[in-house]
Amino acid sequence: MKAIFTLCILVIFTSCSNDSWTSKQKDIFFTGCINEGGSKKYCECYMEKVMQKNPIADDANDMDYETKIELSKDCELK
Repeated sequence: MKAIFTLCILVIFTSCSNDSWTSKQKDIFFTGCINEGGSKKYCECYMEKVMQKNPIADDANDMDYETKIELSKDCELK
């Protein structure tokens, strides 16, 4: 019984970790934004909006151009 409980907890934690951005994924996204000419404030804002829209980091790669523009609009003034 104890082994089943431990296994269930392990599966839950493993599955939850797939639904969030790792620090490496955040670093790659942020660095890419900076390298494309974004300011630190802009890139932080934009990354936060992208993360809210795409809780799974790999899904952010599938965003269309219009969605990217829409997410960036509020960040342009920052």
